[in-house]
Amino acid sequence: MTTLTRTAAATARRAPLLPALGQLILAELRRMLRNPMFAIGTVGFPIMFFGLFGLSAVKETTDGGVNVGQIILVSFGTYSLLSLAMFSFGSAVATERTGGWLRLLRASPMPTALYFAGKVIAALIFSTLSLSLLYAFAHFAGGVTLPLGLALTLLLKLLAGMVSLIAVGLSIGFLANPQAAQILANIVSVIIAFASGLFVPLDGLPGFIQKVAPYLPSYHLAQVGWNTVAGHTAGEAAHWLWLAGYTVVFAALAIWGLRRDEARGQ
Repeated sequence: MTTLTRTAAATARRAPLLPALGQLILAELRRMLRNPMFAIGTVGFPIMFFGLFGLSAVKETTDGGVNVGQIILVSFGTYSLLSLAMFSFGSAVATERTGGWLRLLRASPMPTALYFAGKVIAALIFSTLSLSLLYAFAHFAGGVTLPLGLALTLLLKLLAGMVSLIAVGLSIGFLANPQAAQILANIVSVIIAFASGLFVPLDGLPGFIQKVAPYLPSYHLAQVGWNTVAGHTAGEAAHWLWLAGYTVVFAALAIWGLRRDEARGQ
């Protein structure tokens, strides 16, 4: 009986991981779509903000000749990714962790890493949808247009840079309880969005905020996007180094939190 049990467990562990990953991605996408507040916060709010604050300025140009509508599109697109990372990997992971879902996964043959891979891939898919809808609104309501090549390049850069925001969200999810994680997700998504110049240009913010902004991940992600639409990518490497640093530091914090939970048996 023991031999049969071990054989079954070994067979389960050797089972193809791709179908399991696909099911995890689908489950995560269903969770996002079935939560009205999550969809409104990550898709609806950026579109609403663009309509309220962006449409009146889409025809203007900066001193460098860049269309303001494109700049605003990047700003609210970055805010959308920030919100998604904070709520999907901050408050949601905290709830799943304390609810015993991760403990159940550790007891199953499925690697815990597959759970995180499914969440990250689902987040990137949902983010693509969110950014596409935002661009569609900006295009049809405000006439904001990006050449196809530039639009795809911008999309790929924003999604790649979002990994640093996901790391921040994961660290919140593993270090805070669900109630605190919900509060932190709201604070981080709104406060650092303002402090990064996503809602108001940095030169219009108080001096101390302008000094803090370069230390925020959303600032560097927005800078990558703004410089891309402006065609000024010469200094982009510095922003990617900052984003990589945030990814390493906050991923390490999240892993530490995960190991702490494992030691406690949570």
